[in-house]
Amino acid sequence: MAINVRKKHLFLLLLCLLLIFGFFTFFGDKGILHLLRLQKELARIKEMNIKMEEENQRLKEEVRRLQYEKRYIEEIARKELGMVKEGEIIYQFDLPEDKKE
Repeated sequence: MAINVRKKHLFLLLLCLLLIFGFFTFFGDKGILHLLRLQKELARIKEMNIKMEEENQRLKEEVRRLQYEKRYIEEIARKELGMVKEGEIIYQFDLPEDKKE
């Protein structure tokens, strides 16, 4: 009888240890759930990194064009600053009332 009680206590002790170990395996600081969150964050950061690299390439191309293409600078001056070449005449037309909206 005493052996059966010892086996039950040993079994309960092992069961408790396994439950505690399982809890920390899933929910601990280095557990599976934490690992899954880190993997999601890594994927998000990689995606953001790709977008930034694309933006950097676009900006490098714009810098290159601003440095070496006179026509590009002229185009920007015309669009953003409303500049015209010497001797050019600008015609402005008012839109009809029904087209203004």
